[in-house]
Amino acid sequence: MYKNVYRISLLLFSLMLFAGCTSKQRYDMVMASERSSAGMKKKSLTLDFGKMAYHENSVKSEKTLVLIHGFGGNKDNWNRMVALWDGKYHVIAPDLPGHGESVSDETLGYTTAQQAQRLESFLKAKEAGNIHIVGHSMGGAIVLRYVKNNAENVKSLILIDAMGMHKTKSDGDLLVERSEKNPLYDVCTKERFETLVDYSMHKTSHIPSLFKEVMFEEKCQRKALEKILYEGMFQDVKLDAIVKNITVPTLIIWGEKDRIIHPNNGKLFHHTIKNSQMAVLEDIGHIPLLEDPKRTADTIDSFLEQIDQ
Repeated sequence: MYKNVYRISLLLFSLMLFAGCTSKQRYDMVMASERSSAGMKKKSLTLDFGKMAYHENSVKSEKTLVLIHGFGGNKDNWNRMVALWDGKYHVIAPDLPGHGESVSDETLGYTTAQQAQRLESFLKAKEAGNIHIVGHSMGGAIVLRYVKNNAENVKSLILIDAMGMHKTKSDGDLLVERSEKNPLYDVCTKERFETLVDYSMHKTSHIPSLFKEVMFEEKCQRKALEKILYEGMFQDVKLDAIVKNITVPTLIIWGEKDRIIHPNNGKLFHHTIKNSQMAVLEDIGHIPLLEDPKRTADTIDSFLEQIDQ
């Protein structure tokens, strides 16, 4: 199914260019098409801290995968990867507070501990048990905290270019150090936005100009909020003490060309978590789930099949 999804998306994009829609409307329609192809439905819950928006499919499976996006990401980041599984797993993909369509109150507080507590409340409300939990980048640090407090509810942990441990400075770290404006959230010029994209992905040619246009506009609009999110995240993102006590089966996936979080940090995770596995994806940057969803999905699939044997 998946191999035709991107072609369909591009076809829709081409047709809609002549339909009088705004760029944002065209973008939203493409996202809706990808979501539909992945079998994901938009849903939401209202919890004590506010609304949690999420995607969920209707698949009945013994395996439930919970997918947690990274800083500045959202639940749509997973659509292409989920489509590849073609209904094999029950999948839940929330927008973390401060992201997507979930509550984004600037006074809420956004440390990784606070976000992990909200994730726990969300999954309890969903009555999601015996889950396989996947975290990308910032989402990796958040799920590590979740696993620490809920190991009995987790069958496996999958970290994708995750935050939480630090061994080697990346190109992105050095860029932040030498920039007057933080290039990870203060990107209100096309040049600064292109720099962020180039640092985040090794392969960028597949991103349509429509996507970049809408992403740039939304990123600039979110600048004040993302500054709060970024500062909150870095208050408690060092998780060495937690990582060394992880005992659930763990897979670490890393893009070989990651310029945001150095691959050596992935190796540190691997050496610290007993009996963990590590897969390094060649010619991939910081966001494997978007740059090469097939390799990412296949790597996760193989791991889940192995731990069930």
